[in-house]
Amino acid sequence: MRRRTFFLLSMVFVVVPMAFLAGCNTSPTIPEGLVGVWQTDEKESAEVTFDFSRERIVISSGTGVFEYTVEKVEAEKGHLYNTTLYSIYYLDRDGETNLMNLLYSPEEGGIIRFKSEQDKVWRKGE
Repeated sequence: MRRRTFFLLSMVFVVVPMAFLAGCNTSPTIPEGLVGVWQTDEKESAEVTFDFSRERIVISSGTGVFEYTVEKVEAEKGHLYNTTLYSIYYLDRDGETNLMNLLYSPEEGGIIRFKSEQDKVWRKGE
């Protein structure tokens, strides 16, 4: 009886956390598949671009150019199709940490959708 209790407790404290961590990867830089300039054909955002490098995000729009430093990136396998959910933590001009959540799919040269606006498709520029 004691062995069985010990075994069950071991499973809870060792195996369960390992299974949770296996589904989420963390990196200090933007993954290679996201590196590049992204644009959308959507009319209201046609002037906006997101330029991802390994350590920076540059957002250009009609109101200006804004550059941010990446702190860390968490990746989690998506539920639909072949997507990955990226949670990108970056520093703004005031040194505050912000979060950008986006879904990435490698099909058709790469597609991203921001979690907050999933019907808007962003593609890598050529």
